[in-house]
Amino acid sequence: MATHLSRRGFLKAAAASAVAVPTIAACNGGDSGASGGSHAAAGKPVAGGPKTTPNPNVLYPQGYIGPIASTKGPITTEPATLTVAVPADITVGDWNKNAFTDWFTKRTGVKVKFQVMASGGSDTMTKVNAMISSGNLPDIFMFPWSGFTPSQLSIYGSQQKLFVPLNKIIDEYCVETKRIFDAYPDAKKVITSPDGNIYCMPSVNDCFHCHTHNAGAFVYQPWLDQVGLKVPESLDEFENMLVEFKNGDPNKNGKADEIPLTTQMSQVTLDSFIMGSFMYNPGSPWLALNEGKVDCVFDKDEWREGLRYLNKLYQQGLVPKQTFTQTSDQMKKLGTAKVVTLGTVVGRRGFLTVDTPRYWEYSPIAPLKGPNGFRQTTWDYYSSYYIGNFVITKACKIPEIAAMWADSQYELESLNRAYLGPEGVGWTWAKKGEVGIDGRQAVYKYLQPPPAKPGQSWYQDGVLYWSKDWFMSSAIDPKKPEHEKKLYEDTNSAYYPHRQPEELQVPPLTMSEADSAQAGDLSTTINNYVTQMEAKFVMGEVDPNNDGDWTDYTDTLQKMHLSDYLELNQRSYEQRPGE
Repeated sequence: MATHLSRRGFLKAAAASAVAVPTIAACNGGDSGASGGSHAAAGKPVAGGPKTTPNPNVLYPQGYIGPIASTKGPITTEPATLTVAVPADITVGDWNKNAFTDWFTKRTGVKVKFQVMASGGSDTMTKVNAMISSGNLPDIFMFPWSGFTPSQLSIYGSQQKLFVPLNKIIDEYCVETKRIFDAYPDAKKVITSPDGNIYCMPSVNDCFHCHTHNAGAFVYQPWLDQVGLKVPESLDEFENMLVEFKNGDPNKNGKADEIPLTTQMSQVTLDSFIMGSFMYNPGSPWLALNEGKVDCVFDKDEWREGLRYLNKLYQQGLVPKQTFTQTSDQMKKLGTAKVVTLGTVVGRRGFLTVDTPRYWEYSPIAPLKGPNGFRQTTWDYYSSYYIGNFVITKACKIPEIAAMWADSQYELESLNRAYLGPEGVGWTWAKKGEVGIDGRQAVYKYLQPPPAKPGQSWYQDGVLYWSKDWFMSSAIDPKKPEHEKKLYEDTNSAYYPHRQPEELQVPPLTMSEADSAQAGDLSTTINNYVTQMEAKFVMGEVDPNNDGDWTDYTDTLQKMHLSDYLELNQRSYEQRPGE
C-alpha cells in the first residue's frame, strides 16, 4: 500500500515547529459556524461501552496482533448527534451521503453533521484557527494525517481547557483503544501530554517499510549482472560498483550516459544512506539521544568522515552535480526513460512508482560496512503514531459518545469498510489457506485496488488501527505478488536487521508556545545550513579534508545558537511523562 504516507517529518518536527495559538473568544454549545448546525445535548452513552462480540468466522494467522472483527452494538441508548469537522476529499465525496457514513451511522446509532474544511495543508489549519478564535467549535476535529502538534494539544488542552481529557473516558468506554495501548504501548506514550492527560484519540499506521523512510539505496540489478558484481556489502565494494557503472556502459547504448549514484536532494539527502556506515543518522532535523541527552549528529567526526567519502565519490564523477538541484519531475523522467540511466538511487521514492515493472528490477542495498565494520539503518520507531488527528472539544456535550464513535472505527470490519469500501465490493474475508504478504494465513483480500470509487469509503480520513499484522494479512497471489510483498521483503532482509537501538531516537516532544516558536526558528536556520553545507562539502566547494573549513562550519553552527536549540529540546525531553 504505497499510498500510505508516513508522518516522520511531522513527528520529528513537532518539537521544533512554531505553533499558532489563536485567542479563544468563547466556548459554547451554540452555532457551530461552518454549517450552522447546533450541538446535540441528546444521547446517553452505553455503560461500559458497546456490546462487543468477536466474529468467530474470521481467520487470523498465529500470533496476530491488530484489529479484531467484532459485532458491535450501538454506543448510545438515545438518539445522538455529533458535529465533526473534516477535510474535503474527492475520494470521500459528500461526507453526509457517503456509503461508509451510512453504514457506520447504523452501527453506532450516532448521527453526524460533517463540517467540511479545506482539502488539507495550511488552508485546513487556517480554517481550524478561525473556528477556534471565534469559539464556534464543532464537537470533534478529525484529520487524516497532520493534525494538532503535541505542543498544540498541550496548550489547547492543559492550558486553555479547550480539548477534553480522555483518560477516564477511554478506561471506562473504549475497549478497542485499550487493545491498541496493550499492543502498542508507545501509542499511549506519544499522545500523553506532560500533565499526564490524553487529549486525542490514537491513530496507528504501522506500515513496515515506512519505518525506514528513505534511509535505503536501490541498485539496478540488470546492471550488476552485466558487470558481473553482487550487491555491495562495504564502502569499497560500493565505490567499485559505481566506477564499473560509470565506465562499463552497462546499458549498452554506446553512450556515457550512466548515472552511477543520485537522489533528489529536496526529498532525500545523500547522508540518509551513506552515514549509516559511520554513525546513527536520524535524518533531518538530525537530533539523537546520547545517554539521555539530546544532541545533534551533523557536527561529529563521524559525520565529517561520511562527507569525505561522498566527496571522494563526487570527485570521480560518480555523483552528478545535477543531484543537488534536480526536481521531482526531472527525477521521475530519469527513472522512466526508455533507456535506463539510473544505476543507484538513494531513497525509494521519487524516481519510480511501485506499479511499474522496472521497479521490481531494483534491488535493495543494505547499509554498507564502514570503518570497523559499522553498519546501521535509520529505523523510525515512532512513525506509526499519528498525533492530534482526533480531538473532542469543550463544546461537545456528549464526549463519552464522541470517544466511543472514534473507538468503534478501530474494529476490523469498520477499518476495512472505511478504507476499502463495502464488503463484497472493495474487499472480502480471506479463506483458509489463502496467504498474506508475509506468507502466513491471510485475514482479508482486496476485490479492487484502493481507493474505492468516490462516495464508498472514507479512504484514509478517519482514525486508524493499521497494525503491522493487518498490513501483512491482506491476501496475495503467490504467483503474481503485488508490490507490497517486495516492499516487505526488501525491508525485512536489508534494513530491519540493521536498525539502530530505540534508545538513540528522540521521541516526539511537547514544547510551550514560546519554546516551540524559538525552536522552530532555530531549527529552520540550522537545518537549512546543514543541508546547504552537505552539498558544498560533497561537491568540494568547501573541503571536508581541510581542518579550517570544518572548524568554520562548526563555529557557524554555534553562532546560529545550536546549544540553545539543543537545550530547548532537552528541556522538553525531560518533561515527558515517565522521564
